[in-house]
Amino acid sequence: MHRPFLVLLSVLVVPTLAHAQSIDASGHWEGSVQLPAMEVAFQVDFERTATGAVAGTISIPTQHLSGLPLTAVTLEGNTITFGARSDQVMTGVVSADRRSISGDYGMPGLSARFTLTRTGEPNVTLPPKSAAIPVNLEGRWAGTLDVDGGLHLVLTLANEANVASRGQIVNLDEGGVTLPLRIATDGRSVTLTSSVTPGSFTGTLSPDGSEIAGVYQQDGLTVPLTFTRAR
Repeated sequence: MHRPFLVLLSVLVVPTLAHAQSIDASGHWEGSVQLPAMEVAFQVDFERTATGAVAGTISIPTQHLSGLPLTAVTLEGNTITFGARSDQVMTGVVSADRRSISGDYGMPGLSARFTLTRTGEPNVTLPPKSAAIPVNLEGRWAGTLDVDGGLHLVLTLANEANVASRGQIVNLDEGGVTLPLRIATDGRSVTLTSSVTPGSFTGTLSPDGSEIAGVYQQDGLTVPLTFTRAR
């Protein structure tokens, strides 16, 4: 599976504002990070929620990545820290005029500079909702994708008041990066489509409801994948 910068930069975070006087970083930001071998353009959207927390998403056009949720964002004064992976973090300073952010992107063995320019209002992509799913599909499922030595995944499928459902896959081997999913079902057949990457999983629920066996497809690659119910 082709995961170039998704492995490197997989996005940002959602904690609460540490100080009431922190600068407002809300907006749509565009810029790039200067890696040793190349410059990678990316876009970030930050917005304040009703509770005063900061939420956001990141997009990396060259990696066909759009609207990946930020799993952590902290804002203290004019310093913002964000990242979609626990092992990869960006920390930058928001300028006094709220027009730019500059700072460092860090991961084990690598540090690189990044810059962002505010170009408009925030356009944070919300996780998709799907139609309600059968009860026997709800819950947590574990699977291992046989690429890069094996990627351990946790799939969560849940109904919301029986009128809609949500799904997500968490990649435990890549800093807990989280992919929201669209869910489609037909009998025991289920198709899960990522809302942020060009990847999908199609599988069939076993008669006893203990596993979902199928294939994962992305970038022309097809890999067998089986999820078993997690306890």
